Amino acid sequence: MNGLCRNGYRVGSRRTRLRLAAGALAMQAALAATGAYAQEAGESGEGDAIVVSGYRYLAEDTSGTTGLPVPIEKVPQSISLVSEDFMDATDVRSLGDVAQYTPGALFDGNPGGTASIVKLRGFAAGNAIDGLNVGALDYEPDFATLERLEIVKGPTSVVYGAANPGGIINQVTKGAKANTPSHIELLGGSWDRWRLEGQVAASLNAAGTVNVIAIAAHEEAGSFMQRVDSAKTVLYAGIDAELTPGLTGYIHGGYERYRRTSFDGIPTFPDGSPAPVGRSFFIGSGDFDLVTPVVRVNGGLDWEASEALSVSLKLNYLRSNTTGESGFGFGLEDNGDFFLAINNITKSVTKAFSAGLSAVYKLDDLGLADSFVTVAANYQHYDTKQAGTIPDMPEGDVANIFDGVDAIEALFNTRTYPGIFDYSLNRGLRYFTLSTQANIKVAEPLTLLGGISWAKPDVSKQSGAAPWEDFSGNSQTSLRLAATLEPVQGLNFYLSYSESFQPQLFIDAVGDVLPPLTGEQYEAGVKYVSPDRRLLLTAAVFDVRQANQARYDQTIDLIDRYSPVGKVRHRGFELQAVGEVVQGWQVNAGFAILDPTIREDDDPTLIGKTVAFLPKSTASLYTSYEFGGGAFVGGGIRYVDSVKTDIDRATRDLPSYVLADVSAGYDFERFRVQLNVKNLFDKHYFVNNYQTLFYGNVVGEPRSVTVSLRANF
Repeated sequence: MNGLCRNGYRVGSRRTRLRLAAGALAMQAALAATGAYAQEAGESGEGDAIVVSGYRYLAEDTSGTTGLPVPIEKVPQSISLVSEDFMDATDVRSLGDVAQYTPGALFDGNPGGTASIVKLRGFAAGNAIDGLNVGALDYEPDFATLERLEIVKGPTSVVYGAANPGGIINQVTKGAKANTPSHIELLGGSWDRWRLEGQVAASLNAAGTVNVIAIAAHEEAGSFMQRVDSAKTVLYAGIDAELTPGLTGYIHGGYERYRRTSFDGIPTFPDGSPAPVGRSFFIGSGDFDLVTPVVRVNGGLDWEASEALSVSLKLNYLRSNTTGESGFGFGLEDNGDFFLAINNITKSVTKAFSAGLSAVYKLDDLGLADSFVTVAANYQHYDTKQAGTIPDMPEGDVANIFDGVDAIEALFNTRTYPGIFDYSLNRGLRYFTLSTQANIKVAEPLTLLGGISWAKPDVSKQSGAAPWEDFSGNSQTSLRLAATLEPVQGLNFYLSYSESFQPQLFIDAVGDVLPPLTGEQYEAGVKYVSPDRRLLLTAAVFDVRQANQARYDQTIDLIDRYSPVGKVRHRGFELQAVGEVVQGWQVNAGFAILDPTIREDDDPTLIGKTVAFLPKSTASLYTSYEFGGGAFVGGGIRYVDSVKTDIDRATRDLPSYVLADVSAGYDFERFRVQLNVKNLFDKHYFVNNYQTLFYGNVVGEPRSVTVSLRANF
């Protein structure tokens, strides 16, 4: 479901500024395979090789996300897998970090410091846990609890019903196997960062059919920015069991608590030039913390009823609540004056419940080898409740950036309550989706895929004390069609067409809800997996078209109003190579080109213009080599092209940047020591948060160093 976002305002009298700041704050609060690849850790025969020194890519099954129980190279859609081993090797700490190492993915900022926004092929990415949609996230998931991320690019409405055309990021939670290692790890790094993490796994019976896992972690860190720090605590447990021959089940769940100083960027001058301040400059108060406790539970049953029929049931529940104060600045003028505002978030509750029932029937007995039909029913219930207060600042809501951090923080700290404005916004979304897909091998090299889903949305919204408004709209069908040709084993060419739709909660200037987002994609690609399944090469070209994209229009009665863009078209191509080139040498390389263009609109002057705040090209490379004796080295680069900040180039572009990362380590017996250096050459770069310069940009993290020691047992 789409959230509301902040937009630019004209600034007039103090009273007007307060009302506009209140409106801005209210809007801010609403934001919201199969195929074995190498031996897994512990499979050495003697049971003692439990140090994982590489990072696996190709042994995972993506059917939980795509609905297609086929190896990744045969799925007619671009998919990037990000394994736990890769995340450990690169010390990525957020979904934004992951996006910068994934072709076709873009890190689109971290509004308020709550969570990374990721776009796929230029459109907002959806979020799922174990194959079930969970809506927006108000926190950064801790990767210690995940086996991998599955980043599926392109429409997924045939699987999920309502979905954006860009794709979805699926978090696969960590389960327990008979050979799952236990470990304890201590990490220390720049700006007083430290982390203690432990994992314990065991089998509860001699047969190894009932296995448990428990994870605990605590991390605290300062920041290169003054006054900013954070802390998080993670508790997680799971049980995976073979209940009877052919019937397996799991229950995973945990509690996570995140605390971080709110920071929303440094406003730019009207022409888009950055303010002349250092990277450590902070606008806010060190006393303003956002706290988000998260509870999630998910489980499932998989039943192999026969050689032909398998059935799966999955359930998922997630609840988070963000509270605290968030300060920010906007409207920087040439003389250094800008405006301050505070959002006291008293409640920002997200509750998501999803259930999915699916079945796969293989058609081999009908003479159709390697063919199958799937049917699925999914239910999603997603609610958000947000409320807060805009406090008064009796010392004034205007600061000057040249007065320094202390003076600006002192103004923030003059806030008084009960405040000048209270807001509340409740939203509810319920979907019921029925879908079916048929994958038929019509001849030895040719496979055809067809899929259709029917979804009935129930969408409602309530602002303040006003009655609930129904934005449900009509039911919707979505299609997927594809053809795959495998002339030689391991080499697959494919063509595909897929559709998406997503209801919106935005309203226009007269109070009418915007029509749903609708999208369609044409994609052609090729995938090659080496005979030993250690290397996967993929290439894809795509043309995604979306209608009714919301664009800010004006603010009326403290509520942002939007108008729909008639149609945008995002075209491009992606290349990726992942796996082991030769023994000991592993690589994850990607390159993407994106051409986002407005194709239709009521304003004829916009037609043919390039969509702002999207880089046209990105590239990444991470590679590592393991020497004999346990030593290993690695390194990577991340490139992001310059970003246009206005459709008509009335403001300066955000410059392109290249970041370099290096790592090195040594395995000895059951221990591993590892060094990671990120942004090796200390590149100064910017990331935009809200697709407007009115609130400015966030400074990218300078060079940082971490050292970790892990003991496996």
